[in-house]
Amino acid sequence: MPSDLFPFDELTYPEVACLPRDLPLVLPLGLGFDHTALAAHLGSPPHIGLLPSLPFGWTGSGLEVPQPVFEAVLRNLLGNLLEDGFTQISALIPDDLQLAADIPALRLPRL
Repeated sequence: MPSDLFPFDELTYPEVACLPRDLPLVLPLGLGFDHTALAAHLGSPPHIGLLPSLPFGWTGSGLEVPQPVFEAVLRNLLGNLLEDGFTQISALIPDDLQLAADIPALRLPRL
């Protein structure tokens, strides 16, 4: 059975509060990732929450900010989810992007 990928940003606060804290949450950097490959990479869980994608900021995005600034933004965004008790959070990044080792990331090629 394929994983259900749902838009996390469309949930209400009470719906977010009811989510299991081990639910995989993914923050894509840009668009164009294969959702089937993403689900397989995560072990095909029943549900995956997709956060709104970051459209720019990283090297190769077309509108870059300094790497330390971008990594601080990612740490902050993902850290807020950790503070809320979620345990499986990751940035979904292009396979050619290098990030600091302390930022949880999944690498997939774009379609």
